[in-house]
Amino acid sequence: MESLGVVAHRGGLVVERPELTVGIVRAVSRPDGLELELLARRPLDRRDAVQRQADIRAGVTGPPPAPRRLLPEYDEGLDLRVGWLDADGRAHWEYGSWSSSSGDHFEGVEGPSFRTLIRFPPMFDRVSVALAWPEIGFPETVLELPLPDRATVERETVSIWEAPLRVRHPRVALNHRDGTHPVETPAVEAGRIAAAPQVLSRGGEAVVVLTSLTAAGRYLYLGVCSIAEGEQGETAAAEAFPPGPEPARPGASIAVVTGQEAVWVPTFSGSAGGGDRSFRSEGEFVVARPDTDVLTLLVTWPSAGLAEVLVDVPLTTA
Repeated sequence: MESLGVVAHRGGLVVERPELTVGIVRAVSRPDGLELELLARRPLDRRDAVQRQADIRAGVTGPPPAPRRLLPEYDEGLDLRVGWLDADGRAHWEYGSWSSSSGDHFEGVEGPSFRTLIRFPPMFDRVSVALAWPEIGFPETVLELPLPDRATVERETVSIWEAPLRVRHPRVALNHRDGTHPVETPAVEAGRIAAAPQVLSRGGEAVVVLTSLTAAGRYLYLGVCSIAEGEQGETAAAEAFPPGPEPARPGASIAVVTGQEAVWVPTFSGSAGGGDRSFRSEGEFVVARPDTDVLTLLVTWPSAGLAEVLVDVPLTTA
């Protein structure tokens, strides 16, 4: 992710079946490819342990497999497969990054989920996305998604190092406090993309990018990428991966500002990595949706040389 692309889809559920729901978490078009992030969720297994064991002894193993039409007779997939159809209707299956959750930590409210980030070749105007998971009885499904045209994507895609930076410095002292994770965790796959990607902070060889922002009920899900190179990358990596048992502190920190109060948001999930003189982290934050159509953030990354700045993020769900 070295450039800001164009929002290619507004997100939300695109498949709702008894055995599986699928929603688009992020869709970004760039001249070099289409980035598609999906979250699939299976229904909660409400059987207790005794019933599950009884079903196993009785040979009850689940629904029969769905037929394979687009998938080959055998493949290496185990979960949801994602691909695209060419002009001749042939399926090209792509394998991206995967993460999963059992759903247990949601107190039995949600079933297990599977999240994948797929990168397709450059695509414009429309795309036929193929989904398949025959082992659970989910039939092969083709989604016809409209996309921005090539001219729009090429015109509006800009390097994260050159994108407009609209920040300001706090004029008055803010009252700081630490925030907490939300009591409830709404399904991000059912939300709607509420803001375009934008640069939140930048200086030297360090940059903080808002990669996605989804409105789901009373909450906003923010995807934030922190990148640093050279000396700034070396320092950021040293802080993120300290020797010994000290906890990691990867990437930028963000706070939601309302009036003169700044509430620092804990990371909901994330990952980080880097080399000798480079560092990159991906973090996801969940915040309460403000009463206005603007989310004001305080962004800072001291180890990468980025001081506190305020940035306004316009929100929309139209």
